[in-house]
Amino acid sequence: MLRSALLLSLLLALPTWAEEKVQSLEAISSAASDFLAEQLASYGDRASFQLGRLDKRLKLAPCQKLDVLLVQGNRLVGNTSLRVQCGKGAKWSVNLPVAISIQADYWASARALPAGHELSEADIEKRSGDLAQLPATVITDHTLAIGRTLIGGTPAAAPLRSDQLRAPFAVRVNNVVKVIASGNGFEVVSEGRALGNAAEGQQVSVKMVSGATVQGVVRADGTVDVRY
Repeated sequence: MLRSALLLSLLLALPTWAEEKVQSLEAISSAASDFLAEQLASYGDRASFQLGRLDKRLKLAPCQKLDVLLVQGNRLVGNTSLRVQCGKGAKWSVNLPVAISIQADYWASARALPAGHELSEADIEKRSGDLAQLPATVITDHTLAIGRTLIGGTPAAAPLRSDQLRAPFAVRVNNVVKVIASGNGFEVVSEGRALGNAAEGQQVSVKMVSGATVQGVVRADGTVDVRY
């Protein structure tokens, strides 16, 4: 009788023992929520998110330290995915879907604009919207649009994108430019004539007075750096 009672008590304890050996799915979701709250803190109440649900049938070994990161190739906006992995105590990882909404100001064309048009303040207007519904390269800082040139035409009210804008030329074809040639222990300053248009950071070919052609990188002031 005593042996039967002892066996019964052991059997009743088995479910509790089993539960202790399984990772809490709620803890995984909580870690993901903490990660998102920290990452989106700078947006204040303009940002919100909705975590997806993990399958309740998922059985994972208990973890002492949960690590959360954004799945490679995803953005921290819109329908995206987080990876929660065990950093100590077990070896597993799960992907957790999440929908992120971020309300922000962005800049759009005030009217239809042609290709090659250099943008001024009169050409753009501020709008508000969910970044999840806008292009990844949408302009949110107007200073990144003013003075730049449209690569292609754009209709009125279209969100402006950084990839459709070209920086103003610091050097134009046939301009006489200062060329600074430098190398190991020397620097020579001379002049030449630009053979093309180029913005800051781009390369341009320059025909020197001697007739030789060199290629260098354009500075913001129009100087061309040639490295040897």
